[in-house]
Amino acid sequence: MAIAKMNKLTLISFHEQKDQLLKSIQELQNLEVVDLHTTELGELDVSANDVDQLRTTIKHCETQIDQIESALTFLQEYLPKKSLLKKLRTKKQAFTLERLSIEVAQFSTKELVNDLLNKQFELEKIDERHQALTEEEAFLLNWKQLNFRKEDVQNPKFITGSVGTVPQHIQNQYINQLKETDTLYVDEIYQNKNEHGIFIAYDRVNEEEVKRLLNECHFDDLTTNFVEHPSKALKKIKHELSQLQTNKEQVIRELEKMETEEWQLMLADEYYQAMLEREKSKLLIVDEKHLFVMEGWLEEAEVESMKASLLNLLNPNDFAVLIEEVKEEDYDRVPIVLNNNSIIAPFESITKMYGLPKYSEMDPTPFVAPFYFVFFGMMVADLGYGLVLWAATFAALKLFNFDKSMQNNLKFFHVLSYPTMIWGLIYGSIFGFSLPFHLLSTSDDVITILILSVVLGLIHILVALGLTTYLRLRDHDKAGAIGDGIGWIGILIGIIIWLLGSAILNNDLLSQIGLIITILGTLGILGAAVVSSDNKGLGLGIGVYNLYGITGYVGDIVSYSRLMALGISGGSIALAFNMIIDFMPPVAKFTIGIVLFVALHAVNIGLSYLSAYVHGARLIFVEFFGKFYEGGGKAFEPLKASEKYIELKNKK
Repeated sequence: MAIAKMNKLTLISFHEQKDQLLKSIQELQNLEVVDLHTTELGELDVSANDVDQLRTTIKHCETQIDQIESALTFLQEYLPKKSLLKKLRTKKQAFTLERLSIEVAQFSTKELVNDLLNKQFELEKIDERHQALTEEEAFLLNWKQLNFRKEDVQNPKFITGSVGTVPQHIQNQYINQLKETDTLYVDEIYQNKNEHGIFIAYDRVNEEEVKRLLNECHFDDLTTNFVEHPSKALKKIKHELSQLQTNKEQVIRELEKMETEEWQLMLADEYYQAMLEREKSKLLIVDEKHLFVMEGWLEEAEVESMKASLLNLLNPNDFAVLIEEVKEEDYDRVPIVLNNNSIIAPFESITKMYGLPKYSEMDPTPFVAPFYFVFFGMMVADLGYGLVLWAATFAALKLFNFDKSMQNNLKFFHVLSYPTMIWGLIYGSIFGFSLPFHLLSTSDDVITILILSVVLGLIHILVALGLTTYLRLRDHDKAGAIGDGIGWIGILIGIIIWLLGSAILNNDLLSQIGLIITILGTLGILGAAVVSSDNKGLGLGIGVYNLYGITGYVGDIVSYSRLMALGISGGSIALAFNMIIDFMPPVAKFTIGIVLFVALHAVNIGLSYLSAYVHGARLIFVEFFGKFYEGGGKAFEPLKASEKYIELKNKK
């Protein structure tokens, strides 16, 4: 239960073996490739031409992936929608890279993508044309009473005419002005809130005068728009719209039958994603004329499987492997893998949320787990809520196939359902109702629960200080162990004993023992500061300043009162909901009351679990990690595939 021991692997082989080796390593998914260009081996760099070729290949893979994902997104809009339950119950198929390559080779990714992109373009053009025709139809519908063309009104020798609009104005000023003009014939075709559609006719002798008047009235001439009768144009538009709809439905029917093509695109996406990762890793490798050198990190437990895989793939004379233990100067570069048992592992998410430990640190997860377990349960503390969480997570884990990240989250909350039920039994609470038995009552034993919360907080802090002491002693820092750990442990324990002796048990001897331990702890902090400083006077001042940290410890201890507050408040809210429903008449209570009961408690369950999750993490991060844990480690990122649609398995 600690940070997994890592080894550095250096692999040397011939160029012609590079692709095979990278595929084998990618299938194992246990080696993080290191960039050797930042090391002394970087002098054996590949030529500029090779680098350009690699970057071209990477760009090609990225382009292919973009096109595939674009085509896949488009296609999935039209495929029959699978139910969420069916999706969750469908297990990913397992592929080796070799089988994946064979499957992808059986169809043309380029042709498939082009076909889908062409269909997408066709649908877009249909929609654009449909939009244009719809707008034209709306325009012509206003003028459908017209029964002549442009030539009919503008070709006569002595009289001419126009069709157009004038805007609405105060008291219809513009249209009235035109109608009142003796030299102008005006026929109003339509009217709406924005404009008047009109046909006008006038003697060509008065053309200049009429044009001036039309300009004053902001007449918009639309005559050239009518190359044929509006009624005929509308018939053509309706026919074309019908044809467009038929064409669109035909394309959509074709898309709805392309489930096989969807799977092919998924495989192609996985194939090019895997290729992209391998090509990127080549940029981290250094080459000389005939050989290449690769370096990476892997767990010590995976070394033998790596060697066996290489021996199955290549002749022993075709490669060389060097395995080294991690050196101290590499501690900041070593990726971190946490290795805990099935009970502790779900709590790794809390540690990772704060930050992975460095290789020189310890994994705090085994110490986080029991406290978070207790704190979370105490802050929810309801048997019914715990049963709901247990049933939901158990069913999800057994019935559905989630990705690894989601599975870890479900396991985490499944484990937390147990302390929730245990504390629910202790408080005698089930969905806000009181059980016939309980160890503590949230209404009568509030002070006892508060004291219990503070005691748990003190234990939590003392464990953190104990870990601080251990880490300082491990690093041969005795002064730090006393000043940062043992001294504060003495002060806190001494104060507790003193309070027990003087305020609770009324025992002078006990109170004196507590006072002595407190003084010894204080002297230890002062002495450690003096010893660790070259300037003794300055060291004493630092020690005195460090003692001011007692105020921080008081605040930390008070912070644990949230264990009591959240547990009682959640139960009180649940009780209030039950009282509201209980006030209903019998008929309403067993009809709408049931629905209300489920809805209100669902809200309270969500809020209770959210509060417990956040505040539990806060107690770990601030009050616990703040005493001994730094974090800042780098996550292990092995060469692997995306595994978005399939699972990658190693070829045996």
